[in-house]
Amino acid sequence: MSLLESIETGRSQKPRRVMLYGVHGIGKAQPLTANVLTPDGFVPMSNLDVGDLVIGSNGQPCQVLGVYPQGDKEVFRVTFRDGSTTECCDDHLWFTTTFNERKQGMLGAVRTLRDIRESLRYGTHFNHAVPRVQPVEFEAKQLPADPWLLGMYLGDGHTSSSVVITNSEEDIQDRIRDTIASDGDQVVKYDEIHLRIVSPDGQGTAFKATLDDLDLSGRVSEDKFVPEDYLHGSIEQRLELLRGLIDSDGHVTSPGSIEYCTVSPQLSEDFCFLVRSLGGSAKVTTKQGSYTKHGVKHVCQLVYRVFASFPEEVTPVSSAKHLAKWGTPEWRILHTIRSVDLIGRKECQCIRIAALDSLYVTDNFILTHNSTFGAMALNPIFIQTEDGLGNIDAARFPLAASFDDVMNAITALYSETHDFRTIVIDSLDWLERLIWNEVVRRKPTTEKGRQVASIEDYGFAKGYTFAIDLWKEVLDGLTALRDERGLLVVLIAHAKIERFENPETDPYDRYSPRL
Repeated sequence: MSLLESIETGRSQKPRRVMLYGVHGIGKAQPLTANVLTPDGFVPMSNLDVGDLVIGSNGQPCQVLGVYPQGDKEVFRVTFRDGSTTECCDDHLWFTTTFNERKQGMLGAVRTLRDIRESLRYGTHFNHAVPRVQPVEFEAKQLPADPWLLGMYLGDGHTSSSVVITNSEEDIQDRIRDTIASDGDQVVKYDEIHLRIVSPDGQGTAFKATLDDLDLSGRVSEDKFVPEDYLHGSIEQRLELLRGLIDSDGHVTSPGSIEYCTVSPQLSEDFCFLVRSLGGSAKVTTKQGSYTKHGVKHVCQLVYRVFASFPEEVTPVSSAKHLAKWGTPEWRILHTIRSVDLIGRKECQCIRIAALDSLYVTDNFILTHNSTFGAMALNPIFIQTEDGLGNIDAARFPLAASFDDVMNAITALYSETHDFRTIVIDSLDWLERLIWNEVVRRKPTTEKGRQVASIEDYGFAKGYTFAIDLWKEVLDGLTALRDERGLLVVLIAHAKIERFENPETDPYDRYSPRL
């Protein structure tokens, strides 16, 4: 039987091993109750299956390639600057940039939650920031009412026997009139700010009938909401709805940022959903409403104030008044992690997705990382130097116990017929130990004839110098597989944090292979 015939497929029966750092392995998980965004909206993690579609960082669908139950695990709540939260286990992966990486213009790295919570702050700064999702590309919906007009109604409208929208801006009044006319209704302006929507034949209006169907007619301000189809419309449909909401009850606070006010808690949540689905930031605060009349202060309803900012390519306003103040954002509000809190134990699972950056959208449009970088490569075969695959469904050689086992696997892939397209060595730091053992086997004594038991026994770091030749054997074999057999080579290593004393800038921590 050839060595390739000994390749194991399916799931290992051995206990799983949790890796402390890296983009491969078991343990990167979220609870089954965590929400994951799909083209049809958020669904619980427990509902996902292989072949389902989830939304990636580019806002587009990508396929679920693997679903891996992880059992009962400690779960942490991760809270961000805007108050949004999600949950995951301590070994779950995140792509973040640290304070120093941002300062140095570096791209960031994949880190476990454990790494993040152990370096949550850098001095007075919140250290870790995650990227935001690009505008999510839901399919366009057949909406019964113009989304901008619905947004205007939710902010400035009410219904009794007819629909009335209150607004004093001429360009907005003109747009309401034009939009209503397209459905066969008319607008009667009975004072400077009140527009009544009527039917030419004196019967009920199309817009009023639509509001009835959407269960929005007659609702007071605190009970208003955005219907489901409008939340999950196309980018342009959601943007038009958002423009209507902001043109009615919002104002531009600075170029690229707005404040929106409502007394409806549900509408404030829906507004945040729209903003975040378009790649923006939304944070909700509350303020007790009040007014003073004849020297007497009257307490009103609680006001929900949403402060939102948007990427440069998104313009969420359309009125002349707001456009005059809008412009390129003066600064970029970072999606920083503010706290990580242990909340208990929950059933968890991880997923593997077909996305180049391995990022998918979880609760509140937060971007997080999937599992198993190596296993998502094209038709991979693993050379295991540690028992790190656990229950990942991937082809693998038997666990390597020696340097010769590794080289024999590389030789078999080079000389025998197979369909594998990627070779993954998992991991380099455990391969290094096999190399050290091989050095001792090949050179059992020092130059003076003294017996050696470890690579340190040669003295003056000579053992590590001998190891370089063995590393070269491995790299030469991998190079031959890449150049002559066309295999992609993936090398996985654990990492350590090192202090880097940069002579040109301030010192900073960086990740490097644990070799």
